[in-house]
Amino acid sequence: MVAETLTPNKVMRSLGGPTLAFFFLLLVISAALRAPGWVVPVFNSDESFLGAQAEVVNSGGRLYEDAADRKPPLVPYLYAVTFRVFHTTALWSVRLIAAIVVALTGWLLALEAHRRWGTRAQWLAGLLFVMGTVAFAPQDGQAANFEIFMLLPMTAGIVLAQRSRPAASGAAIAFATLCKQTGAAALLPIVYLAARRCGRRGVVLAAVGFAIPLLIVAALVGPSDLLFWAVLGNGSYVGADTASLYVIGMFLLMTAAFAACQAPLLWWIPRAWRDRERRKADADLWLWLASSAVAVVFGFRFFGHYYLQLLPALVLLAAGSLAGASEVAMRRTLAVAAVFAVSFSLLGFWVKPFGSAPRYISVSEYLIKNTSEQDHILVWGSVPEIYWASGKLPATRFLSTGFLTGHWGGRAPTPETIEQATPGAWTLFMQDLKEHPPEYVLDTAPAAIRGSELYPISRFPEFSRIIKRQYKFVESIDEISIYQRK
Repeated sequence: MVAETLTPNKVMRSLGGPTLAFFFLLLVISAALRAPGWVVPVFNSDESFLGAQAEVVNSGGRLYEDAADRKPPLVPYLYAVTFRVFHTTALWSVRLIAAIVVALTGWLLALEAHRRWGTRAQWLAGLLFVMGTVAFAPQDGQAANFEIFMLLPMTAGIVLAQRSRPAASGAAIAFATLCKQTGAAALLPIVYLAARRCGRRGVVLAAVGFAIPLLIVAALVGPSDLLFWAVLGNGSYVGADTASLYVIGMFLLMTAAFAACQAPLLWWIPRAWRDRERRKADADLWLWLASSAVAVVFGFRFFGHYYLQLLPALVLLAAGSLAGASEVAMRRTLAVAAVFAVSFSLLGFWVKPFGSAPRYISVSEYLIKNTSEQDHILVWGSVPEIYWASGKLPATRFLSTGFLTGHWGGRAPTPETIEQATPGAWTLFMQDLKEHPPEYVLDTAPAAIRGSELYPISRFPEFSRIIKRQYKFVESIDEISIYQRK
C-alpha cells in the first residue's frame, strides 16, 4: 500500500483549520489593499525615523549609541535586515514585509476562530482583520509602523496560550514587547490562560518564556541602554502631567474616528458582550481587549496607529458573534468592511489628512550632491526624512531634537516643553558633536515644520555659540537654513 504524501496544506486541512491557500488569499488581499505603499515615498515620520536608524545600523553603527529612540530594538533591526535583503532603502521593501505580517496575523486569528467557532468564523476573522488594518487614515493604515509588527507575536502568544504552551506564549509576548513596549499588555490574558490551563506551573513557565528573549536582547544591545531608552528615559514622554484639554480633544476625536472606521466590527461587540456568560471560554478575549485599551490610553498620546492594538481581540469577538448570525448579516458585514477598506486604500494615493509632508526632497538632493560618503549632518528639528532620503549619517544619536526640546507629537506645541527634555540628552548631544562634527547643519525652525519654530537654535546658548563660531550660512532651501562647517 502506497503511503499518502502529506503536504503542509493537507496536514492543516486534516486538523480542520485554515489552509495555506487561505493564507495566500489573505496575502493577496493585504498586498492589494496596501497598493499605495508601493508608490508613496513616506506615509509618516515614524517610517523615515526607522529608515534612518536602519541606515545607521547598516553602516556599522549601534542602536541607542549612534541612533537613539524611545522604542525597543526589534523593528529598527527588521528595517535594517530588509534594506540589506532588497538592496534598497525605499520604504516599499518594509511595507512588503508588513503586508506579509498582516496576512500571517490574520491567518493566526482565523486559526483561533476556527478552533472556537468553526469554519465560518475562520473566514470572518481572517478577512475582517486584513481589511480592518487599512481602514484608517493612510498615514496610520498604510505605514509600516511598530504596531503592525507587534500584532503578529502578540496574536501568536494568545494562540499558543490557548493550546497550553505557556512558555512559548510568554516568549511570543516578549517579542511583541521588543517591537513596542505596549505589547507587554497582552501578559494579562496570557497569565490568565496559563493559570487556568496549567496552574501555578503555567504562570511560572509563561514568566520564564517572557524573560528569556528580553534578557538575550538586553545582552546584545546593552542592558543599560535598553533599560534607559525603552523604559526609564520615557518618563517625560508618558507623564500624565503633560495632558491637557488638547489631549482630551485628541482622545475624543481619534476614538470617534476609530469607531467610525471600524464600524463593521464594533457593530457586533454588544452582542458578544451579551453572550459572554453563555460563552465563558471567551473571557481571555475580553481581558485581551481591556489590556489593549489600557495600552492605547497609556501615555495619553492618541495617534491613529496606536488603536491597531485593539484590532485582534475585536476581530475575534466580532467573528464569534457573527458566526452565529444569519448568512445575510455575514455577507453584509463583509461587504461593508470591504467598501471601507477599499475606500481608505484608494485615499492613500493622494490624501494627507494632517497636511502635506515636510519639504525634504530638495534639501536631501542638495546634501547628496555636496557631501562625501564620510560626511555627517545635523538636522535641527524633527524631520528624520532628511536623514533617510539623503542617506547621510547623523552627527549625533538624536534623529529628532524632541529629545532636547521635550516637544513630541500628540501635544500642543509650546516652548514650555523644554523642561521635559530627556534627562542627560544635552550632555550626550555635545559629546556626539565633538566625535562627529557635522559638515552641514540644517535648521528647520525657519520653515516652521512640526513646531520647530518654537525652538530656534538661539534659545540654546551653548549650541548657538558652536554654530556662530564654526559654521557659515550657505543658503535656504524650502525655508530650511543650511549651514556649512568653516
